[in-house]
Amino acid sequence: MANLEKTLADKLAEIACKQIKVAGDFKKPRMLEIRKNEEFNLGRKIKVPAGRSAIPLPTMAGFVETLKSKIDDPPVLKFTYTDLADYKIMQKTSAAWIKDSSPIRGNWPLIDRWVKNLAILSGRAIYEYMAESLPKYRSILEPVDHEDFLCEPMGGGDLERHLFCGKDNVFRTKDELDERAKLEIYDAEQVNLLVAAVANKELKQNEDYFTSKQERYKALGLSMESHQYVGQEIYKLVEWCMVYGGKRYYLLLDYKTGIWVRAQELKEVFRHGRYPFVSWATHEDAFNFWSKAPADDVRPVADAIDILFNQAVDNRNKQNFGMKAYDPAIFPNPEELEYRPDGLVLAKNKGQGIQAGIYEFKAGDVSGTIDLVGLMKNYIDTEVGFTPGEKGQAQTDQKVGIYFGNLQQMADKIGLKNKSYRGAWQQLGLRYFDGLVMHLSEPMMVKMIGEAGVEWDELKKAELEDVDDFDIEIESSSAEVAANEAKMQKRQGAIALLVKDPQLRASVGQQWLVQEILRFGAYEEAEVRVALSKDGTNLEMLSEASKAIQEILAGKTPKKNRGADTSFCQKILDFATDNDVDLEVYKKLIEFAKLHIPIAIENMVRKAKSIAAQAVDQIGQGSPTLSLGEGKVIPEPVPGTEGATISSSQKDSNMLSGKSPAVA
Repeated sequence: MANLEKTLADKLAEIACKQIKVAGDFKKPRMLEIRKNEEFNLGRKIKVPAGRSAIPLPTMAGFVETLKSKIDDPPVLKFTYTDLADYKIMQKTSAAWIKDSSPIRGNWPLIDRWVKNLAILSGRAIYEYMAESLPKYRSILEPVDHEDFLCEPMGGGDLERHLFCGKDNVFRTKDELDERAKLEIYDAEQVNLLVAAVANKELKQNEDYFTSKQERYKALGLSMESHQYVGQEIYKLVEWCMVYGGKRYYLLLDYKTGIWVRAQELKEVFRHGRYPFVSWATHEDAFNFWSKAPADDVRPVADAIDILFNQAVDNRNKQNFGMKAYDPAIFPNPEELEYRPDGLVLAKNKGQGIQAGIYEFKAGDVSGTIDLVGLMKNYIDTEVGFTPGEKGQAQTDQKVGIYFGNLQQMADKIGLKNKSYRGAWQQLGLRYFDGLVMHLSEPMMVKMIGEAGVEWDELKKAELEDVDDFDIEIESSSAEVAANEAKMQKRQGAIALLVKDPQLRASVGQQWLVQEILRFGAYEEAEVRVALSKDGTNLEMLSEASKAIQEILAGKTPKKNRGADTSFCQKILDFATDNDVDLEVYKKLIEFAKLHIPIAIENMVRKAKSIAAQAVDQIGQGSPTLSLGEGKVIPEPVPGTEGATISSSQKDSNMLSGKSPAVA
């Protein structure tokens, strides 16, 4: 896609530079507070007078790691259909997500853990999702450092409502700039302007007035200032999204010079014009994006624990190596009082005993301090929701009810944060789907679980483009899933009582009872509905029939379905007779269904033979008949028979005999 007209792009870049400054100035005080959290986490240097203890305890680090261990599982995204015709496409999309996010490809679980670590310290988790098709399709999820992220000061907690947002410290080498200019992603003329304007091209600098990561590295003894050499020309840019004149735009520019290298409408870069950035908050705030963090609550307690602990160490030192007073009349040479093995000290007895000549200053007892530190640590655990069970201290023989109660207590508190977290991953799912539609240049082979076990299928860009609407389901974190087991166990117990007692069983709806039993068997809602339906076929076949119907309605000719069964034909016939369609469309639907009748008969007979053969193997007797319920059976086909009659209604009989319903 071509870049914007230069005059407009220059104007947007000028506005963007002002927005960047405003956003940087606004967030600076908050970044200073977050940096204190990071210092506590990494092990800060405590400033105390000479002779005092300055030992930083890993209170914050322990809190961060414990909290992270409870929320370190990435969510599982499942793309679900709203139109039955999209059932199989959504299955393949879910399989594509699993493939792209796997540890051997994008490794998104690792990205998620990194982002969660930043969120615990800053209160904000920020991702950036991108997809590309040059030179080939690639799906990219990256963590965004809060130090690098900028957004509208008054934009509020929902990032999609901000008028501008972006990321600083986007580094591009000279080769990358030239390559993307050749591909016409970047403007070649603007790239030449940038190269000519920017100095110090071999240093990877990020020392703007509003952001600095140097303190974070210094806490670990690392220096960025003297170790920025990368050996090639490199440029620091800002990736910026903004609203101007009612439209969203995307820019990649150098903040210091205002020179842009890419300027386009956002919808040309990201489908539907969604921001590439997605964020969730540990403490949601409708009016403040830079809201508080869990570490903000812990830092004062961690600071107090450090103070109390070091005071206790100082007291211990006083007890072991405390100050003493001496009487020179009794001890004329005080240097002899220093400890020496087998040492002798000159003492003059004035009739009072030598013990009267020296006095030891007593230090206070430290037991109260230790109790207070323990109280503070327990306070942190309680506020987060951790119990001895979660920290590995619970007894192994505790009852199941107590175990699930502990998990529920923890999940209740962490789960509140996860609502924002799950919403963010749904937004990432939307962007992932958009990325497939825009950049899946070649079919992707995906692995799914089908009727025959593990199956491979192709996901194609064309079929994704036909999907107008879909849903995204997010599976809960492992902690919340475990916590819900208590509820599930109670419901299973109630169902078991209903099944065992005939009187209780008769007092509830039988369809509801079967539905609940299937749900406990881990069947999905769509599968439960199919199981309770009259024909009870598989969703994939119904989906393929719906897809064929939609193609006929769109004036296309669907491909012949070699796997069609009676439900495939029946679905198309039902649609033709139950809906008000044009006569020509009606005829096409009927003809397409009739085309598949021989295929359906052949497939159903083959399936019946297979089932009969399996039954013979199991019981060692003659071929049984396959019951369809209500007294209907499929007899074992006789060799030479031209076809078979499989019916449960007059409509089915008409379909299999090739008769078309009367035209209204």
